[in-house]
Amino acid sequence: MTLLRALRRTVDSFAVKLGILLVVFFSVPMILYDQFEEADRQQRTLLLDSVQRQGNLVAQALVPLLSEFDAAAVPRVRQTIERMAQPDVSIKLMLRPSNEANRNSFFYIASVPAVPVDYLQEERAELIETGVLDRLADTCGGGRPLAVEYTNPKGQVEVLTSLTPIDAAMGCWVVITAHATDGIVGQSLARPYWQMPEVRFAGAVYLTLALVVLWLFTSVWRNIRGFAGVARRIRKDPGTQRSFSEMNRVPELNDVARSFDDMVRDLRGTAETMRRTAEENAHAFKTPIAVISQSIEPLKRSIPEDDLRGRRSLDLIERSVQRLDVLVNAARRIEETVADLLNPPRTPLNLSALLEDIVDEYQENARTTGDRRVVGRIDRNISVRVGADMIETVMQNLLDNALSFTKPGTEVMVTATVTDGRVRVLVDDQGPGVPPGDLERIFERYVSIRDESQRMPGAGNFGIGLWIVRRNIEAAGGLIRAENRKEGGLRMAVELPLAR
Repeated sequence: MTLLRALRRTVDSFAVKLGILLVVFFSVPMILYDQFEEADRQQRTLLLDSVQRQGNLVAQALVPLLSEFDAAAVPRVRQTIERMAQPDVSIKLMLRPSNEANRNSFFYIASVPAVPVDYLQEERAELIETGVLDRLADTCGGGRPLAVEYTNPKGQVEVLTSLTPIDAAMGCWVVITAHATDGIVGQSLARPYWQMPEVRFAGAVYLTLALVVLWLFTSVWRNIRGFAGVARRIRKDPGTQRSFSEMNRVPELNDVARSFDDMVRDLRGTAETMRRTAEENAHAFKTPIAVISQSIEPLKRSIPEDDLRGRRSLDLIERSVQRLDVLVNAARRIEETVADLLNPPRTPLNLSALLEDIVDEYQENARTTGDRRVVGRIDRNISVRVGADMIETVMQNLLDNALSFTKPGTEVMVTATVTDGRVRVLVDDQGPGVPPGDLERIFERYVSIRDESQRMPGAGNFGIGLWIVRRNIEAAGGLIRAENRKEGGLRMAVELPLAR
């Protein structure tokens, strides 16, 4: 099924269909041309046979006159040739005396249409040069159809179509027929098939249709590619005002473009609504939580130290309020990150400066949590296309997690470098590490493998921090993985694409 789906996607691909269309446009004319050329070749053969028979008829009509040729027969020979001549066809009569045996021995006797004597001499030389008389130099035999193109002394192109020898007492008579190239027969025999007017016209029409179809295909394809470009620009810069409708050039895709614009507008509105709702909900919960926290202090002072039951109840209330406060913060963080996933900021961010600020802030906070230190080794001028709030959420979760595991008096190391066009951020702690079988599981939602002794005071540890981290990093086009360090502790390795 997977193979069938992949094959179906390949066949449904616009690029594949365009490729198939190109193959069809190129292969079909070649196949048809070969078939038509073969038919034309057969037609030319039949035409040459017909022309040869025509030359034979002329020769047969002249045989009685040429067998006993004398001066009195000349007018009758000419009349016979003129009677059998046709438009666009010239008939030439030549003689090789019986005592001569080379091609230069042929003499021009008659021609229809009539031409001057000087012309006859020039044309005789031209005909000898064509080589059509070579086979008759020694023997008067071998009549055959021809398709020899030559230029006569007038500069006109003719096609020699047949050569018929007549063996008589005076020598070897030769009847040659020629067709003008502007006639139907001459055009059919003189021109290659691809030069025929109908072939050129059909080729021009086919090429025009092919170009129109390809233009239609490519225009739609370019428009779809333009949609992809607009989507990439919106992804990189959510604040851009570029719309699908402005880019669209195909009226039939107007509804699609408007639907895309509406979807982008709805996503932006939903993301903004979620951010406002998260802030309002957090504010609404924070107020009663703060009131409860403030109310606990007078109760602590009013309950005697020896009232263990009352003290225990107050401690339980205080811890519950702290956990509730952490839960409210976590809920707000989740809603804000979901909003960032719907409409993520993609403007270039100076990651180096942001990480340095976060490390400095945690260095102060870490001193109040068991003398744990946060140290940074951060390369300068590292830029990524990720929202600052998203990165802050990621780093806060990673550092909170590392500080909750690392031993008092040790340090958490934050490293940021650039390797092969990718930004690599490492957060190393010196805690107990994670069982190898749980290295992937810790990124699942509501999964926490720590016991109560590893929880920091006031920490919620609801098992959603690392889940938020992975979701945010992957939404930004990055990767995150956990690995145990050889020297002890856990390493969180984050990779992000470098901003170009």
